[in-house]
Amino acid sequence: MNTAIDISHLVFIDLIRNLVQTAGVKVAKGNLMRIALNTGSKAEKKDFPTFADFVRALNADENPLSRLEGKAIHLGGGIFGLRQCPFGQLASTYQDFFATELGGFEQLTDEYNAPSKITGEHKVGLGAGVGPFCIFHQPLRSQAGGNLTIAGQPIEIFQLACRRADGKIGYADALVCEFGCARAAVEKIMEEYMCCYGIRMKDGSAAC
Repeated sequence: MNTAIDISHLVFIDLIRNLVQTAGVKVAKGNLMRIALNTGSKAEKKDFPTFADFVRALNADENPLSRLEGKAIHLGGGIFGLRQCPFGQLASTYQDFFATELGGFEQLTDEYNAPSKITGEHKVGLGAGVGPFCIFHQPLRSQAGGNLTIAGQPIEIFQLACRRADGKIGYADALVCEFGCARAAVEKIMEEYMCCYGIRMKDGSAAC
């Protein structure tokens, strides 16, 4: 094991576990999301002349989103897929270190997926959460997206689906519907990708 990386991973996991045990899943979810949103708000502000420029910057690792989570692939219609979860190594370390799911983690994920004002505002969760790391990653990305514009106009990011390391997939059906794509299209994407999200303009118009 890479000691420095793995110790930091296990400390993060322990912090989540302790938060769940001492404060309960509602408070734990709220605190994790607040940390993620605060971190995302500090992402670089950048304007792209066109949607094509936005995608080119992703491919060249010159987009703040790619620097946060790795390169996403544009699959058409403003829908993007991540082949690797940025928390994949963390999840792998967690699975190797703990033989079973830690107490409270499943309940924490269920709480994140439950409809709420904050998940609705940031277009995350609502079924697309498959583990506690989604509670940090998805809001982080959505908030960072709030610092990005195309031709001076703000964008918004919709979390559509996510896959867990064991293959379980979560779909945010309400967000899939709101974004305006077919559930079948997202299901097809999730055959090859770990995470799927959509980007459109804040005014509701298509980004591409």
